[in-house]
Amino acid sequence: MIEHFRPAGHKAQELSEIVMPDELFKPIQRVIDTTLESDDKTIGYLYRDIEYAPGVIDGFVLSKGLLRNVDEDMRESVVGWQEYETDDTDNPLGWFIPSAQVILELCYRTQHEDTVVSREAQQSWHETFKPKPWWPLTSTLLDYSNGSARVYHNWTTNTGTAPVPEEVDLDLSSNNAPIVNNFLHATLGKRYSTIKETFGEYRTPITLWTPRNIVTGTRTLVLGVSDNGFYMSANDNIGNFGPARGVAIAKKLLEDKRYEVRDD
Repeated sequence: MIEHFRPAGHKAQELSEIVMPDELFKPIQRVIDTTLESDDKTIGYLYRDIEYAPGVIDGFVLSKGLLRNVDEDMRESVVGWQEYETDDTDNPLGWFIPSAQVILELCYRTQHEDTVVSREAQQSWHETFKPKPWWPLTSTLLDYSNGSARVYHNWTTNTGTAPVPEEVDLDLSSNNAPIVNNFLHATLGKRYSTIKETFGEYRTPITLWTPRNIVTGTRTLVLGVSDNGFYMSANDNIGNFGPARGVAIAKKLLEDKRYEVRDD
């Protein structure tokens, strides 16, 4: 896919990563726990060469489903999930919450492969996004002030400021206004132009929710579906309950010999 659009106010080289013809990805692989007694020993799916943070490219294992622990299905608030990430007792595999741009990248790659493992991973994304009381959250935070938002990925990585579209309930299309594309690029990264095709696999239309310009303070970005379509809500209270999918650094997780990588 070649994206010719360049949002206003950006130099061509700043968004040159959007031009990605003839991409080749390493196959998605299964990660199993050899000590499990069940027939299905899968704990997650291995994706290679994922850019998790600016300039940080590594292999990551995506959790098979939503993260669980012994006592509860989901944590209270963003703070609760941040605490979970560093809790070796509740989180021995080292799961952490991916940003919105990583989730889009993983979904995109899953859909550009056709194997037993990729089809299973795709089904797991359908399960992630299907209607729930609370939509799955990401580690993308937005600090709103005076009609603009400072965007943080991985909870604390500051990636700059973007103007916020005036419409608070926006049906995204293939021909969005420049201000909308700037906001999508800031929150979804280099794959932002694929949002309609990628997230459209789970439900359409694709709708962006943002707060009114008078709103200040920090919100988290959540993704999910309802009967009315797929929603990218950039206006979720950081104190809300919410489920989450996890990723873990593959090299670190696979140091434990109980975990093995399989191609089928």
